[in-house]
Amino acid sequence: MDYRNLLKNNLSRNLIDNIALTVYDDVDNFQTIFDLIFDKDEKVSWRAAWACEKMIQKFPNFIDDIKKQQITNLTLTTKHEGVRRLSLSILLSIPITINVDLINSCFDWLASDRQPIAIQSLSLKLLVRFCKIEPDLKPELIAYLENYDSHLLSPGMISSRRNALKELNKNLLHKSVYK
Repeated sequence: MDYRNLLKNNLSRNLIDNIALTVYDDVDNFQTIFDLIFDKDEKVSWRAAWACEKMIQKFPNFIDDIKKQQITNLTLTTKHEGVRRLSLSILLSIPITINVDLINSCFDWLASDRQPIAIQSLSLKLLVRFCKIEPDLKPELIAYLENYDSHLLSPGMISSRRNALKELNKNLLHKSVYK
C-alpha cells in the first residue's frame, strides 16, 4: 500500500482508522508509517504522526528504544506544531526515561504564550510524568506552577495547572502521611 500517497492526498479519521487496521493486520506496516513521520512534506509527516499516535495508544509496544529516541528528537526539533503535539502525545503513551533536553523544552513550551494550548498542556502532563520517575523534580514543578500568574492562562491551562498541582501534591501528602 502506498501510505505516503494516501496521507498526502487525503485526511479523515476514517482514513487514519483504515491505515491503523492495515497495521494491526501486519505489524511490518508500522515501520513504513513510522518512517513517514520524518518525511520532508509536513502534510505527510503530520498525518503519519496522527496515524502512529492512534496505533501507539492501542499498542505501545510498537515503540522500541530506537523509535522512542527518534520521537523524542523529533519533538525537540520539529517546527510543525501539529507534529510536536502528536509526538508529545506519543511520548505520553509509552514508557519514557528522563531526558534533560526534553524536560527543559517542556518547561519552555509550558511558559510560552506562543505555543498552542495543546502543546502547553501535553508538556505539563509530561513534566508530571517525569516527576514520578524523578521525584527531585517535583518541588521545582510545583513552585513553577504555584508562582505562575494564572491571569495569563487560558481556561484549559488553568484546569491543567490545577489538575497537575493536585496530582503532584497528592503524591507528596501520601508519602508524608506514611513515613
